[in-house]
Amino acid sequence: MRSAKTSTARIRIGPALTAGLLAALLSACGSPAAPSGSAAPVVGGSPADSGLRDGTTVSGLRDDIRHITRKTATGTRPRMVERCTTRVRKVKHTSSTGKGGTRKTRTWYTDDSYKDCKKIQQGTRSYTRVVRRARWCVELDNVGGNPAKDDVWYEVEAAVHHKATQIEEGGKLSFTPLRRGC
Repeated sequence: MRSAKTSTARIRIGPALTAGLLAALLSACGSPAAPSGSAAPVVGGSPADSGLRDGTTVSGLRDDIRHITRKTATGTRPRMVERCTTRVRKVKHTSSTGKGGTRKTRTWYTDDSYKDCKKIQQGTRSYTRVVRRARWCVELDNVGGNPAKDDVWYEVEAAVHHKATQIEEGGKLSFTPLRRGC
């Protein structure tokens, strides 16, 4: 039976995960700041999670565009190196001659050297980890020709975002989004 100390697990939630969970809870419950008819942004997920089907094209009037840059941080991890030691072991050899009662067995030992290798930690090494991936977003008004559907954000690929920058605000724009919300 385990003691209470080893059976209790501590949960550590990072700040980014906490913010994502909080945003999801607020959008599910409806925040007082957003009117009930407005679309709450979807945090992460696939197009199926955001109400979009794969390959669904949306169209509307270009409103605003946004580029959220990639955020990185430097982390450290252990630097593992292989350390080998030459070791020696005694090997037993035997040789027999003759048959029956005249049979003689001779035994001798030799030293056999071999390498004994182990991975050990020797310092640390730095690496760059991605804290937040880059995202490109486009906001549409009059989505699908419905004047009531305004200010809807979509996450898109970089090429679609670039195309949207070439169109003036209020110009017609059609694209296949990655997901709804940004």
